[in-house]
Amino acid sequence: MDSLIAILLFGVMVGMDNFQAACALGLMPLTRARKLALGVSFGLCESLSSLGGLFVGQFLGTHFFPGKTAGAVALLISGATILYLACTGRDLEGPANDGWMIFGLPLSLSLDNLIGGAGLGASGLPPVMSAAMIGAVCSALSFAGLFLGSRGRLLVPRRANAIAGGWLVLIAAMSLR
Repeated sequence: MDSLIAILLFGVMVGMDNFQAACALGLMPLTRARKLALGVSFGLCESLSSLGGLFVGQFLGTHFFPGKTAGAVALLISGATILYLACTGRDLEGPANDGWMIFGLPLSLSLDNLIGGAGLGASGLPPVMSAAMIGAVCSALSFAGLFLGSRGRLLVPRRANAIAGGWLVLIAAMSLR
């Protein structure tokens, strides 16, 4: 029972960056299908990254691996691009539903789980079950963030895109400090 609690707590811990990014992304004009794909993508990337960490994390942990930095830089680039497009009055429907947003951003945010997965492996937790639970928790947090973000879009429809871009830039800045 203690191992299940440890896995769930780890899932919540690593899923919080997904929740924050999903809240910002939910402010954008995402289609329902893209929101579903994004939430699933966050969970899959977190699961696979944690599972990969279970198998190769010990090697990577002994070398410099900028997993957190890569995620922060991806957020910064995404946020700055969204902010620029919003401030210049460009349509964000295309970029918001682009493959980079659906797969690239979740992948870059999950890179730090390689190291976290190594810790799970070292503690003797079952790798496949651990990765599945982490993915489920991260997907749930992502869906919650997308839902809250889309509700926020209803409150500030004219400024939602600019807020989304600024929010992503702020998350990135806080991650880099």
